[in-house]
Amino acid sequence: MSAQDIADRSGVSVTLVRRLLRAVSRPIARTTADAVLGVTLPPRHLPTTPGLTSAGEASRLLADLERAGWPATLLARRLAVHPRTIAEIRFARRTRIHLDLDVRIRELHRHLIPLDPVSEGVRAVDAARIRTLAQRRAA
Repeated sequence: MSAQDIADRSGVSVTLVRRLLRAVSRPIARTTADAVLGVTLPPRHLPTTPGLTSAGEASRLLADLERAGWPATLLARRLAVHPRTIAEIRFARRTRIHLDLDVRIRELHRHLIPLDPVSEGVRAVDAARIRTLAQRRAA
């Protein structure tokens, strides 16, 4: 069956089908993958701890990490979330977060706060810039 045949049957473009069939590919929308595969894929991340909780403590912990010089992109990578999510929690734009994410933030804070970001691979210039921004926000 060709990529065009699959596209015709699933109702998506042939380009998306080809991208899905390649070994190394860019992310595909879940709805597109569901249409092509004919089955609904399970969620990418199942929370180990279900439920929601207040984001206040997580916001404080992320602000602590910012004052220590840890970049949001590194924190997001280690927490398996988007950097925008880190910013929204840190600046209290999200009042409630998944309990699973709260637990992961606490564990990451406990692990990273005694460490120096530069010794862990963060460029010294970036760590200094982040610390300066955190001081300005606190003032």
